Amino acid sequence: MFLSGYDVVHTLIAIVFAYLITNFMRGKVESILAAHTAFLGYLLVAYWFEESDGYDINWTTPFCVLTLRFIGLVMEVYDGAHMEKLKPDQKKAAIKDVPGLLEIAAFGLFYTGTFAGPQFSLNKFRSVVNGDWLDEKRQPRASAYEASVRRFIGGCIYMAINQLGCAWLPNSYFNTREFYQQSFFWRCTWSTIWFRLVMCRYCAMWMVVEGASILNGLGYNGKDKKGEDRWDGARDIHVWKWETGHDFSSYVQSFNCGTNTWAKNHILRRLRWLDNKPAAHLATLIYLAVWHGYHLGYFLIFILEFGCMVAQEQLYSLIDRTPGWAEFFANPSVRPFVLVSGRIIVLYTTGVGFLTFGLVKTKYWIGVSFVLVVLA
Repeated sequence: MFLSGYDVVHTLIAIVFAYLITNFMRGKVESILAAHTAFLGYLLVAYWFEESDGYDINWTTPFCVLTLRFIGLVMEVYDGAHMEKLKPDQKKAAIKDVPGLLEIAAFGLFYTGTFAGPQFSLNKFRSVVNGDWLDEKRQPRASAYEASVRRFIGGCIYMAINQLGCAWLPNSYFNTREFYQQSFFWRCTWSTIWFRLVMCRYCAMWMVVEGASILNGLGYNGKDKKGEDRWDGARDIHVWKWETGHDFSSYVQSFNCGTNTWAKNHILRRLRWLDNKPAAHLATLIYLAVWHGYHLGYFLIFILEFGCMVAQEQLYSLIDRTPGWAEFFANPSVRPFVLVSGRIIVLYTTGVGFLTFGLVKTKYWIGVSFVLVVLA
């Protein structure tokens, strides 16, 4: 209510749809189709009526998170009715015990997962409710506090950078005479700087939410090899890899991890019947673009991601096939050059490409000259 007001009714409708589909269509292929109609279809209609020229923060924002969660729920209930066909890792998320209306509502409205993620399964939610993350005395683990504060402080730092940076370099700058009069290099450079400042908004949001998720147990992820508690179970941003990654894989693996994992498990892996990995990858990215909305920029940025990943795979394959190249690039004296040049390529490619996503409306970015850097 504090965000959406009476528009919260849309969330309540989704909860009822989730209950009806999981309880009365369990194990049927039609349940998957019904879920996409009831949740994704509902969301797309909402986008049509609610979208503006800017980056909208309204009731559709938490609803888009809920859309993936409930579609995933229906798929996991479907899997639970076909356990014999699943692989071992898929069985961990499959649901045999169909949830009731109250549990679905609690799952959908869990307070650290409604506005900005993270995405998590019903089985994960049940483990939190059952207290599986508590210590031997059934008390919150002491290590949670330090881990939570670290993520919260990190989120606050990112938030400050975003607010100060975007006041210094606003979106409107990219349609000014001053911007167009600069050289091509500086247009790309300012686009890249702006991209990093805008991304701090997402990093801040995810890290603050993760801090709260650690305290309530959602972030608990068992123990590491040393027997110490792991608190990365609700992680959406791997800060070090995000800030230092030198190839496109590092970006994909470090940013929006929850949504990427959801897409991998619920879309990509279910497209094996295509028997074509690139086609399945592209279809998954188009699915995510549709989930974001109708703006052309959403589709262009995901197509750019696909192109960059394909080009990267081709480059790495060429290096592996060419005698002496792998050894040359692994040389300690050459490695710094590889890391720095890779970082620059990734920053400029994603930074310039993000204009189509961050400026939202085509009329705001269509006149901005940019180049898509392709490694081939």
